[in-house]
Amino acid sequence: MCAKENGVSDLAVLGGRAHINGITFATGKYVVRGKLKNGTVTLKVQKLPESRLLEAMDRIPFVRGISKPAKLNWNLFLFVVLLLAIPWSWIFPANYADVTVSVWSMLVVYGVVPIVLIFLLKRLWQFHGAEHKAFNVYTSGRQLLTGPVQAADRVSGRCGTNLVVIVIPIYFLLSFILYQFPLLMYLVSMSVGYEIFNWSSRQNRLKLVFKIAAIIQRYIVTKEPNEAQIRVAIAALSRAIELDQDRSAK
Repeated sequence: MCAKENGVSDLAVLGGRAHINGITFATGKYVVRGKLKNGTVTLKVQKLPESRLLEAMDRIPFVRGISKPAKLNWNLFLFVVLLLAIPWSWIFPANYADVTVSVWSMLVVYGVVPIVLIFLLKRLWQFHGAEHKAFNVYTSGRQLLTGPVQAADRVSGRCGTNLVVIVIPIYFLLSFILYQFPLLMYLVSMSVGYEIFNWSSRQNRLKLVFKIAAIIQRYIVTKEPNEAQIRVAIAALSRAIELDQDRSAK
């Protein structure tokens, strides 16, 4: 399928995500996970469970902001929902003596987390870079060959980082009125954020948001992949495209 001719909305592959040891690409019906072990690439294909409810949700504005991310990474979505649904304030009630400790704890976390993200997860960010490079070649309509993929840009306009940059301010603003309902804050911010992201992508608006996301992608959450990681990205993405073509031909 030539993405350049058919347009971004007609892409067979909806998106992907990186792992410590591989890359996953998802279509509307399948998930293909490529893994690298001892220099060998292995592929695992999983058919997504068919759900008329999720398909219906995908067509409803604001509701689709929950269903689409959930389909791409169902386990992570459920983990976040469970984490936010737990009434932590009841389990660990706060008191005034904890305020100073909490402030210093937050400063330490915000100082340590970037260091961990940048240096300790280098392999993950390399796979993330390989995922973006392969997907950028795919969306341009070119063949998925090692040379073009290696030379492609690591920054993707369809990366979840773009959505996160939009969602975080919304989540922050909602915290002033819905701070007692973190799960509701998450669901509402995802719903609104997705619609803003979708609109801005089509209308080429909010350029500052995409510039910020591009900087984060280039300098934090992606690194230059090696040849083996490029092979994983090409193999997984090619298989996902084949599966969609086989389904369309039936």
